[in-house]
Amino acid sequence: MRVVGVTIVRDAVRLEYPVVDAIRSVLPLVDEMIVNVGRSDDGTFEMIRLEFAGEKVVVLNREWDTSVGGAVLAAETNFAMRYLPSDWVVYAQADEILHEAGLACIRDAMTRYHEEEKIQGLTVEFVHHYGLPDIVASSRSWYRREVRIVKTGSGAESYHEAQGFRVGGERIRTATSGGTYHHYGWLRSCVALEQKSAADFRIYGRKAPRSFTTLPWEYGLKKFVGDHPKAMEGWLTGMEGRFPGIGPRSWSRRDVRMAIADVVERVVGRRMWEYRNYEENLDREKGVGGEKRL
Repeated sequence: MRVVGVTIVRDAVRLEYPVVDAIRSVLPLVDEMIVNVGRSDDGTFEMIRLEFAGEKVVVLNREWDTSVGGAVLAAETNFAMRYLPSDWVVYAQADEILHEAGLACIRDAMTRYHEEEKIQGLTVEFVHHYGLPDIVASSRSWYRREVRIVKTGSGAESYHEAQGFRVGGERIRTATSGGTYHHYGWLRSCVALEQKSAADFRIYGRKAPRSFTTLPWEYGLKKFVGDHPKAMEGWLTGMEGRFPGIGPRSWSRRDVRMAIADVVERVVGRRMWEYRNYEENLDREKGVGGEKRL
């Protein structure tokens, strides 16, 4: 069983992506790692190539076609997925860090489902850090889990803006992996957040660039209980004093809707109308490791 890791990134230095840590967190799972670097003017390619010299990391330096908008992210992810032969691909976005506590569970899941045709991918749980390292966003507007591990023989391809995967245009059929990714995209400095907002506008053309002094308060922010991935210890220390923090509490209509949805969820015992990029959880048919539906 051959496992390849994949990530894509551009302008990681200027936009403060913890991409080195993302790569480090995935390396224990994979035979090789493909890092697809879009042409950058801040030394991203050189930094990654130097950091992983002599290791099982292949660093590509490519010209991304941003004229197709957000679809470029899926296209470049698919290019990286096809670059080397593999049975499984472990995908991590450049601000997603795999917690080491789940490594053994993910290995076991890949082995268990390697010959199971019904299973095309594996989901991971997500922790979304927001504004400060000890605050997480947990309202229903943040995805609780996503597909980050796919069986290449299934025909799985990155979808839309590389948020998830599809097989022949249909949602991918999944089992749980037992792993957890920590998402640090909202722990950049305010300067990097503004530059990321401007970069997104150039690619997607949807929301005008934003300015930041703090991150806006929103419903569902909670105290983080647990440990950060060990791969992030150095990065978090280096960023100390530069986190954006969170502004004063100010309820919007959206916050009210999220609060009402939480009440409904507690009453009915499950999360209603939750969008999923995948069909879950087929391993429950076999009586093993099923997810608890909320």
